Amino acid sequence: MIKKKIILYQGGRYFYRNKTYNYFKNILSDYVVDMYENVLIFGKKEFFDYDTAIFFSQFGELTDKQEKNILGFISSGKGLIGLHGASASFKTHPKYYEMLGGRFISHKRFREFDVKILDKNHPITQGLEDFRIKDEPYRHDFSMGRDIYILAEGNYYDKNDPKPEPIIWIKTYGKGRIFFCALGHKAKSLKNENYQIIIKRAVKWVLEGQ
Repeated sequence: MIKKKIILYQGGRYFYRNKTYNYFKNILSDYVVDMYENVLIFGKKEFFDYDTAIFFSQFGELTDKQEKNILGFISSGKGLIGLHGASASFKTHPKYYEMLGGRFISHKRFREFDVKILDKNHPITQGLEDFRIKDEPYRHDFSMGRDIYILAEGNYYDKNDPKPEPIIWIKTYGKGRIFFCALGHKAKSLKNENYQIIIKRAVKWVLEGQ
């Protein structure tokens, strides 16, 4: 059987790109995973040869054509898996955040916190128990997005800002399915068993809906 192809965009990330790329290849061994470190691929026809995309990125600027191609790729049914800094990428592109469902606004210091699974019946989080992880506690602005469905939330134990934060959510965009997880600041996060399970299932759900 021919393996489906995933484009992994790590542009703008400032550390461990090759290390995280190897983690992704191991986690997603049922797929072909190709890494790109700049946005030039999004302006090329070869981009559309991929079956879906993972953005494990940070920062970045797009041309109008690149933005149009990304949004068209996703809305055509190929979808997107956004991880961690994907919600802090392409800051001058509001259409990107409308698609993603949330925009990074801040984070507190790197710390341990609890992740609470809100839906244990969804294909991505089915049967998973709440877990603890050490990562960056992201906060998001959800005013640009709409219709997100939250699968898990984080409790940061922040006395000054105690409300739980959506950590994992899904939504649709045109014919495409969107998955976002705010975890993943360090390569070590990709060694977390729950995170690996979530990534595997997220790719399957984005591609197949189950």
